[in-house]
Amino acid sequence: MKKLSLIMISMAIMSSCSKTALQPTASEANPTLSVGKSSKALTNGPGTNYFVNGATGSDTNTGLSTSVPLKTIQAALNKTTEGAAATINVLAGTYSERISFPHSGASSAAPIAVTNYSGAAVYLDGTSTNSGSNTNMVTIASKSHVRLNGITIQNDIMSFANGIAVTGSGTDVQINACSIHNVGWTTSMTAVPTSSNNAHALFVEGTSSTAYSNVYIGYNTIYSCATGYSEALSLTGNVKDFLIEHNVVHDITNIGIDMSGHYSYTTAPDSVNFARGGNVNYNTVYNCVSPVATSGGIYVDGGSYINIQGNTCYANGAGITVGCENNNYTATQINVRDNFIYNNVTAGIIYGSNQANSKVTYSTLSGNTFYNNFSQGGYGGEVEYQNTDHLNVFDNIIQSRSNVVVIALSGYTSTNLTMNYDDYYTSSGSSGTITFDWGGINSGGYYSFANFQSGTGLEANGLYNIPGFITASLPTPNLHLTSTSACLNRGLPGYTAASGELDIDSQARVQNSRVDIGADETAY
Repeated sequence: MKKLSLIMISMAIMSSCSKTALQPTASEANPTLSVGKSSKALTNGPGTNYFVNGATGSDTNTGLSTSVPLKTIQAALNKTTEGAAATINVLAGTYSERISFPHSGASSAAPIAVTNYSGAAVYLDGTSTNSGSNTNMVTIASKSHVRLNGITIQNDIMSFANGIAVTGSGTDVQINACSIHNVGWTTSMTAVPTSSNNAHALFVEGTSSTAYSNVYIGYNTIYSCATGYSEALSLTGNVKDFLIEHNVVHDITNIGIDMSGHYSYTTAPDSVNFARGGNVNYNTVYNCVSPVATSGGIYVDGGSYINIQGNTCYANGAGITVGCENNNYTATQINVRDNFIYNNVTAGIIYGSNQANSKVTYSTLSGNTFYNNFSQGGYGGEVEYQNTDHLNVFDNIIQSRSNVVVIALSGYTSTNLTMNYDDYYTSSGSSGTITFDWGGINSGGYYSFANFQSGTGLEANGLYNIPGFITASLPTPNLHLTSTSACLNRGLPGYTAASGELDIDSQARVQNSRVDIGADETAY
């Protein structure tokens, strides 16, 4: 479920893959970012330092010290120079303005930064500025080497509202330790939207043949946003080499984090019109539920060469979804690994395109812990497949609140599927009553683990055991493994962690001679 065009209103990855229809560049296949990765506020940063104090400042001041501060953030930004470092130090207060970066910084070491001075509580508030044509609280349009740090953005309620909008092309943009809330098309979190009702908390859109690259979004909190048919945190169009880490995204009326592609409204050339070459790591995403469609906590929709690692996703419409909503395209090399996924409204994960001529290809689902999803009840699986090709599934814990574990959904195809070394457990406590619904593959099903193994040749080394979690009680289970867990040292023999791969706690993925099953790697 996607937004309408916003451009009208606002100016590694998979070493186990053998091949792909679209070859990534070196940076896309192995994305690395040299960026700040902390929640600490900047103070007296590089370049000229300007100071802003909404209570005592004047925009006629020089702004060069706290004794002669400017009054508005925009006045400070307007004093910056193209290609020169500057730091805008904002003192505590509420600032009723919408800001735009007029210049790029010089380099990653010499950026233009807006930061809360000495960790001050700084609020950029849209309450009194939401009647004009500018829907963005913060605009970064084709600018490079810029930073936004430690700012709270709030109360932007209007059609196509954006807390932060990064559009065009450029490189080295960092959004760090900000809070974004109450940004939406309406103040009501229960209103039912139509496709014309859209808003984003944070939006990055590459709109030309030159990518927006080296984008860092880390340690932010995004919550209570009525986004309509859009998403809270979204990357789309020609965007590459990104890192989205340690954010908390919750209470959103649609998708939490989204990486999409092949939407014509971006105006990016077709060959590069998709988010790619990125990592989505160690985010916590919950209560992202749409009233009109199944909304993933984290969603890849037509993006490629993306790792989704170490995240905790619960109480969303679905935990994680990987697909391609635009027909005649392919999403490729998406690794979903080492995540805790539990108690979501529908499936823990939905993997594959829902379009007749599109697929998700050459991807992996490995080392995750799925627990008691499909909280709405009724018939549904922990893991559900749509159109996939060469999906490799292994080392996952899949514990269902019912007896249904995996569904290959009817009307779709899953070709060249591999599954092995996964551990299953169901409500019956018996491997003789487990359900693998194989309607999308052979129009049939398997209703015991032994029959599934013999009938498909899959899960030859799979297990049916109680996983052995520290605490299995909802709504706050502890899905780490006990010292007596049946999943210890039972994963794929000889498994070597991918470059940059760690477990759910950022610890070594393989700690003994053999990897554990599930997202938690233990020292036992």
